[in-house]
Amino acid sequence: MKNTALRRRMITKVVKPAQIYSIDEIEQKKPLYLVMQSIWFNAIENGSKTDEYRDGTDFYKSRLCNIDKKTGQIISFKNYRTVILQEGYHPGARRMVVEIKGVTLKRDFTIHLGEIIERINF
Repeated sequence: MKNTALRRRMITKVVKPAQIYSIDEIEQKKPLYLVMQSIWFNAIENGSKTDEYRDGTDFYKSRLCNIDKKTGQIISFKNYRTVILQEGYHPGARRMVVEIKGVTLKRDFTIHLGEIIERINF
């Protein structure tokens, strides 16, 4: 976590407009799976947090985008309808299935969350 914060401080603060990519027409069969700390998990559960942010790294690009294998450029966003949010890695961790309204990419990914569909291990 410290490396990410340090890297962000070193980058000059240039605000780029959100890049517009099309959304893949084929819906993903499996939901997106994200693990987070309990403070953010609780904020999403009580409704005070409606967006989840993830770094714009190659790891998240491969999970959230369709990438051209020849050029390595983003073609479109994958069409996820739900995300499973898990609180930490411990056994019996609480989980929520949440609707995804959309995904945007500036420097980092922003996953816009909708309604909570299901709560697991509460």
